[in-house]
Amino acid sequence: MNDGYANHEAFLRGLYAQHRTALLRYVMQIGRVDRETAEDLVQETFLRAWRNAAKLDRGPDLPRESLRPWLLRVARNLVIDAYRAQNARPRQVGESVAPETSAVPDGSEEIAASCDVVGVLARLSQQHREVVVYLHCMDRSIPDTARAIGIPAGTVKSRNYYALKELRVIAAQVDMAGSGNVVG
Repeated sequence: MNDGYANHEAFLRGLYAQHRTALLRYVMQIGRVDRETAEDLVQETFLRAWRNAAKLDRGPDLPRESLRPWLLRVARNLVIDAYRAQNARPRQVGESVAPETSAVPDGSEEIAASCDVVGVLARLSQQHREVVVYLHCMDRSIPDTARAIGIPAGTVKSRNYYALKELRVIAAQVDMAGSGNVVG
C-alpha cells in the first residue's frame, strides 16, 4: 500500500465522518426517499469522492468543509438519476398499484356495524342506553356522565353494570339467532 492511498483513505474517512449526516438529511429531503435508499445514494456519493480522491485531497490547503458543495451536487445528481431511472423503466411483472389506493372504500362494513350497535342499544331502557352512550360511546368519565345526566355517580355505576349485563344477554341472543343484524 503506497502512502498516497493511505493519505486518501484518511482523507475520505474524515470526509465521511464530517459530511455523512448532512448528506443523508439532504438526500432524504430533496429525494423524498426512504432511509435505505438515501443511505445507498450517500454511499454512492462517497464512492465518487473516493474515485476522485486524488483531485479532491489537496492536503491541509483545502479544508474538508469546502468540499460540502461538491458532495451536495454529486448527491443531488444521484437523486435525479435515481428518479429518472425509476420512472424510465417499464413496470415489472408483479408490480401493481397498492390495493388500498386502487379501490375506494365503500364503508358498508362500518355502516352495518353501526346498525348493529344502534339495534342493540335500542333494546336497552332509555336510562341504561343514556349511561352506556355517555360512558362507552362518548368516552366520558363517571363523574362527567353523572353531571351531564343529573344523577349521582353511584347511580351511573349501577346503571352501567346492569346495562352491560343486559347487553351480554342481547349479544348471546343475537349469536344464537345467527343473524348478523339485530335491527328490527
